[in-house]
Amino acid sequence: MHVDVFDGVYIDSPYALTFGPQMVEAIRRCADDDAILDLHVCVDRPARYVQPMKEAGCDTFIFMWEAVEGGKIDKEEQLEAALEIAHSVVETGMDCGISINPSTKVEEIYPLLRSGLIAVVDILAVEPGFGGQRFQESTLAKLNRLTEFRKCEENRFSFEIMVDGGINKDTAGKIIAADILVAGTYLFNRSDLKDGVAELKAIFASICDGNE
Repeated sequence: MHVDVFDGVYIDSPYALTFGPQMVEAIRRCADDDAILDLHVCVDRPARYVQPMKEAGCDTFIFMWEAVEGGKIDKEEQLEAALEIAHSVVETGMDCGISINPSTKVEEIYPLLRSGLIAVVDILAVEPGFGGQRFQESTLAKLNRLTEFRKCEENRFSFEIMVDGGINKDTAGKIIAADILVAGTYLFNRSDLKDGVAELKAIFASICDGNE
Protein backbone atom coordinates (compact mmCIF):
# COMPACT_ATOMS: atom_id res chain seq x y z
CA MET A 1 0.00 0.00 0.00
CA HIS A 2 1.57 3.23 -1.20
CA VAL A 3 0.53 6.26 0.86
CA ASP A 4 1.27 9.80 -0.29
CA VAL A 5 1.95 12.18 2.60
CA PHE A 6 1.92 15.81 1.44
CA ASP A 7 2.01 18.79 3.78
CA GLY A 8 0.97 21.60 1.41
CA VAL A 9 4.25 23.35 2.26
CA TYR A 10 7.00 21.65 0.27
CA ILE A 11 4.62 21.85 -2.69
CA ASP A 12 3.10 25.24 -2.00
CA SER A 13 -0.52 24.42 -2.71
CA PRO A 14 -3.60 23.75 -0.55
CA TYR A 15 -4.42 20.94 -2.98
CA ALA A 16 -1.15 19.15 -2.19
CA LEU A 17 -2.29 18.35 1.35
CA THR A 18 -3.13 14.85 2.53
CA PHE A 19 -2.67 13.61 6.08
CA GLY A 20 -0.21 12.81 8.84
CA PRO A 21 0.83 10.10 11.30
CA GLN A 22 -2.60 9.62 12.89
CA MET A 23 -4.20 8.69 9.57
CA VAL A 24 -1.25 6.45 8.71
CA GLU A 25 -1.78 4.67 12.03
CA ALA A 26 -5.46 4.20 11.17
CA ILE A 27 -4.54 2.73 7.77
CA ARG A 28 -2.12 0.37 9.47
CA ARG A 29 -4.84 -0.86 11.84
CA CYS A 30 -7.22 -1.53 8.95
CA ALA A 31 -4.67 -3.23 6.70
CA ASP A 32 -3.96 -6.94 6.53
CA ASP A 33 -1.23 -8.11 8.88
CA ASP A 34 1.11 -8.90 5.97
CA ALA A 35 0.45 -5.65 4.10
CA ILE A 36 3.51 -3.53 3.30
CA LEU A 37 2.87 0.12 4.04
CA ASP A 38 5.23 2.45 2.22
CA LEU A 39 5.00 6.21 2.59
CA HIS A 40 5.98 8.77 -0.02
CA VAL A 41 6.76 11.64 2.34
CA CYS A 42 6.68 14.79 0.21
CA VAL A 43 7.10 17.37 2.96
CA ASP A 44 9.21 20.25 4.22
CA ARG A 45 12.04 19.01 6.49
CA PRO A 46 11.32 15.27 6.09
CA ALA A 47 13.62 14.25 8.96
CA ARG A 48 10.94 15.41 11.41
CA TYR A 49 8.61 12.65 10.25
CA VAL A 50 10.87 9.63 10.59
CA GLN A 51 10.08 8.60 14.17
CA PRO A 52 6.35 9.55 14.07
CA MET A 53 5.83 7.46 10.93
CA LYS A 54 7.71 4.53 12.43
CA GLU A 55 5.41 4.67 15.44
CA ALA A 56 2.40 4.87 13.09
CA GLY A 57 3.35 1.56 11.48
CA CYS A 58 5.27 2.55 8.35
CA ASP A 59 7.39 -0.15 6.67
CA THR A 60 9.15 1.92 4.02
CA PHE A 61 9.89 5.63 4.42
CA ILE A 62 10.44 7.31 1.03
CA PHE A 63 11.60 10.93 1.14
CA MET A 64 12.11 13.46 -1.65
CA TRP A 65 15.68 14.10 -2.79
CA GLU A 66 14.68 17.64 -3.72
CA ALA A 67 13.17 18.33 -0.28
CA VAL A 68 16.43 17.79 1.60
CA GLU A 69 17.27 21.08 3.31
CA GLY A 70 14.70 22.78 1.12
CA GLY A 71 16.94 22.50 -1.93
CA LYS A 72 18.93 25.55 -0.76
CA ILE A 73 22.32 23.87 -0.38
CA ASP A 74 24.97 22.56 -2.75
CA LYS A 75 25.04 18.94 -3.91
CA GLU A 76 27.69 17.81 -1.42
CA GLU A 77 25.74 19.22 1.51
CA GLN A 78 22.53 17.80 0.06
CA LEU A 79 24.12 14.34 -0.05
CA GLU A 80 25.30 14.62 3.55
CA ALA A 81 21.83 15.68 4.69
CA ALA A 82 20.20 12.87 2.73
CA LEU A 83 22.60 10.32 4.21
CA GLU A 84 21.74 11.56 7.69
CA ILE A 85 18.03 11.07 7.02
CA ALA A 86 18.63 7.63 5.48
CA HIS A 87 20.68 6.53 8.51
CA SER A 88 17.91 7.67 10.87
CA VAL A 89 15.30 5.74 8.87
CA VAL A 90 17.32 2.53 8.81
CA GLU A 91 18.08 2.82 12.53
CA THR A 92 14.32 2.67 13.28
CA GLY A 93 14.05 -0.64 11.44
CA MET A 94 12.17 0.80 8.45
CA ASP A 95 13.37 0.44 4.88
CA CYS A 96 14.50 3.72 3.36
CA GLY A 97 13.54 5.00 -0.08
CA ILE A 98 14.44 8.04 -2.13
CA SER A 99 12.14 9.75 -4.62
CA ILE A 100 13.08 12.04 -7.51
CA ASN A 101 11.04 14.54 -9.49
CA PRO A 102 10.60 14.20 -13.27
CA SER A 103 13.03 17.07 -13.86
CA THR A 104 15.81 15.55 -11.71
CA LYS A 105 18.55 13.54 -13.37
CA VAL A 106 18.77 10.06 -11.89
CA GLU A 107 22.58 10.39 -11.79
CA GLU A 108 22.22 12.92 -8.96
CA ILE A 109 21.32 10.17 -6.49
CA TYR A 110 24.02 7.65 -7.48
CA PRO A 111 26.31 8.72 -4.59
CA LEU A 112 23.42 8.18 -2.17
CA LEU A 113 22.70 4.73 -3.64
CA ARG A 114 26.34 3.74 -3.19
CA SER A 115 25.84 4.05 0.58
CA GLY A 116 23.78 0.85 0.54
CA LEU A 117 21.15 2.49 2.74
CA ILE A 118 18.48 2.84 0.07
CA ALA A 119 16.02 -0.03 -0.39
CA VAL A 120 13.83 1.54 -3.08
CA VAL A 121 14.15 4.32 -5.65
CA ASP A 122 10.86 5.99 -6.53
CA ILE A 123 11.01 7.50 -10.03
CA LEU A 124 8.15 9.98 -10.35
CA ALA A 125 6.59 9.79 -13.80
CA VAL A 126 4.39 12.82 -13.05
CA GLU A 127 4.79 16.01 -11.05
CA PRO A 128 4.27 15.24 -7.34
CA GLY A 129 1.10 16.24 -5.52
CA PHE A 130 -1.66 15.93 -8.09
CA GLY A 131 -3.37 12.81 -9.43
CA GLY A 132 -4.60 12.13 -12.93
CA GLN A 133 -1.56 13.45 -14.82
CA ARG A 134 -0.18 12.05 -18.06
CA PHE A 135 2.80 9.69 -17.84
CA GLN A 136 6.02 11.45 -18.85
CA GLU A 137 7.93 9.44 -21.45
CA SER A 138 11.28 10.73 -20.15
CA THR A 139 10.75 8.27 -17.29
CA LEU A 140 11.70 5.40 -19.59
CA ALA A 141 15.25 6.66 -20.11
CA LYS A 142 15.66 7.19 -16.36
CA LEU A 143 14.45 3.68 -15.68
CA ASN A 144 16.91 2.23 -18.18
CA ARG A 145 19.86 4.19 -16.77
CA LEU A 146 19.03 3.21 -13.19
CA THR A 147 18.62 -0.43 -14.19
CA GLU A 148 22.04 -0.39 -15.84
CA PHE A 149 23.59 1.27 -12.78
CA ARG A 150 22.19 -1.48 -10.59
CA LYS A 151 23.58 -4.19 -12.87
CA CYS A 152 27.16 -2.90 -12.90
CA GLU A 153 29.64 -5.11 -11.07
CA GLU A 154 31.02 -2.21 -9.05
CA ASN A 155 27.51 -1.00 -8.24
CA ARG A 156 25.80 -4.28 -7.39
CA PHE A 157 23.08 -3.15 -5.00
CA SER A 158 19.77 -4.67 -3.98
CA PHE A 159 17.49 -1.62 -4.16
CA GLU A 160 14.16 -1.98 -5.93
CA ILE A 161 12.99 0.42 -8.63
CA MET A 162 9.52 1.94 -8.34
CA VAL A 163 7.75 3.93 -11.06
CA ASP A 164 5.12 6.21 -9.63
CA GLY A 165 2.34 8.04 -11.47
CA GLY A 166 0.45 7.89 -14.75
CA ILE A 167 0.23 4.10 -14.62
CA ASN A 168 -2.56 2.53 -16.66
CA LYS A 169 -3.05 -0.35 -19.10
CA ASP A 170 -1.27 1.58 -21.85
CA THR A 171 1.81 2.70 -19.89
CA ALA A 172 2.34 -0.32 -17.63
CA GLY A 173 3.78 -2.44 -20.43
CA LYS A 174 6.46 0.16 -21.17
CA ILE A 175 8.08 -0.16 -17.76
CA ILE A 176 8.47 -3.90 -17.40
CA ALA A 177 11.99 -3.28 -16.02
CA ALA A 178 10.53 -1.72 -12.86
CA ASP A 179 10.05 -3.81 -9.73
CA ILE A 180 7.10 -1.85 -8.33
CA LEU A 181 4.36 0.19 -10.01
CA VAL A 182 2.32 2.81 -8.15
CA ALA A 183 -1.13 3.26 -9.66
CA GLY A 184 -3.68 5.65 -8.19
CA THR A 185 -6.18 7.36 -10.49
CA TYR A 186 -6.36 4.37 -12.83
CA LEU A 187 -7.43 2.08 -9.99
CA PHE A 188 -9.68 4.48 -8.12
CA ASN A 189 -11.62 5.24 -11.30
CA ARG A 190 -12.56 1.58 -11.58
CA SER A 191 -15.75 0.26 -10.03
CA ASP A 192 -13.65 -2.49 -8.45
CA LEU A 193 -9.99 -1.89 -7.59
CA LYS A 194 -9.28 -5.62 -7.82
CA ASP A 195 -10.26 -5.63 -11.51
CA GLY A 196 -7.76 -2.85 -12.21
CA VAL A 197 -4.98 -4.66 -10.36
CA ALA A 198 -5.78 -7.89 -12.19
CA GLU A 199 -5.63 -6.09 -15.54
CA LEU A 200 -2.19 -4.63 -14.81
CA LYS A 201 -0.91 -8.01 -13.66
CA ALA A 202 -2.25 -9.63 -16.84
CA ILE A 203 -0.33 -7.11 -18.97
CA PHE A 204 2.92 -8.00 -17.22
CA ALA A 205 2.21 -11.72 -17.43
CA SER A 206 1.62 -11.52 -21.18
CA ILE A 207 4.86 -9.58 -21.73
CA CYS A 208 6.87 -12.01 -19.62
CA ASP A 209 5.37 -14.99 -21.47
CA GLY A 210 6.25 -13.36 -24.78
CA ASN A 211 9.86 -12.83 -23.68
CA GLU A 212 10.20 -16.48 -22.75
